[in-house]
Amino acid sequence: MSVRVRTHPGANLKDSLEAAGWSVNEFAERLGISRTTASRLLNGHCGISPSVALALERIGWSTAEFWMRRQASYELSVARRQAEENAREYVN
Repeated sequence: MSVRVRTHPGANLKDSLEAAGWSVNEFAERLGISRTTASRLLNGHCGISPSVALALERIGWSTAEFWMRRQASYELSVARRQAEENAREYVN
């Protein structure tokens, strides 16, 4: 059985950003992070840190706990997929 990797939370943020009509620069400024960090997050190249989760909470985009759970759930699904792939390689 193949483990499904959950959607990176940055993809959800990207959707919310577009719905709000914000640019990446505006998003970064509102969160107090660099544009590079915002871009990496929105494109799934880095995760949501506790400080970013708090910044998202500060701007009213759910709670910090919500974002930390989303990030943990994503990371766990990636780890499960990797463990499954490693187990298949071991058996073969």
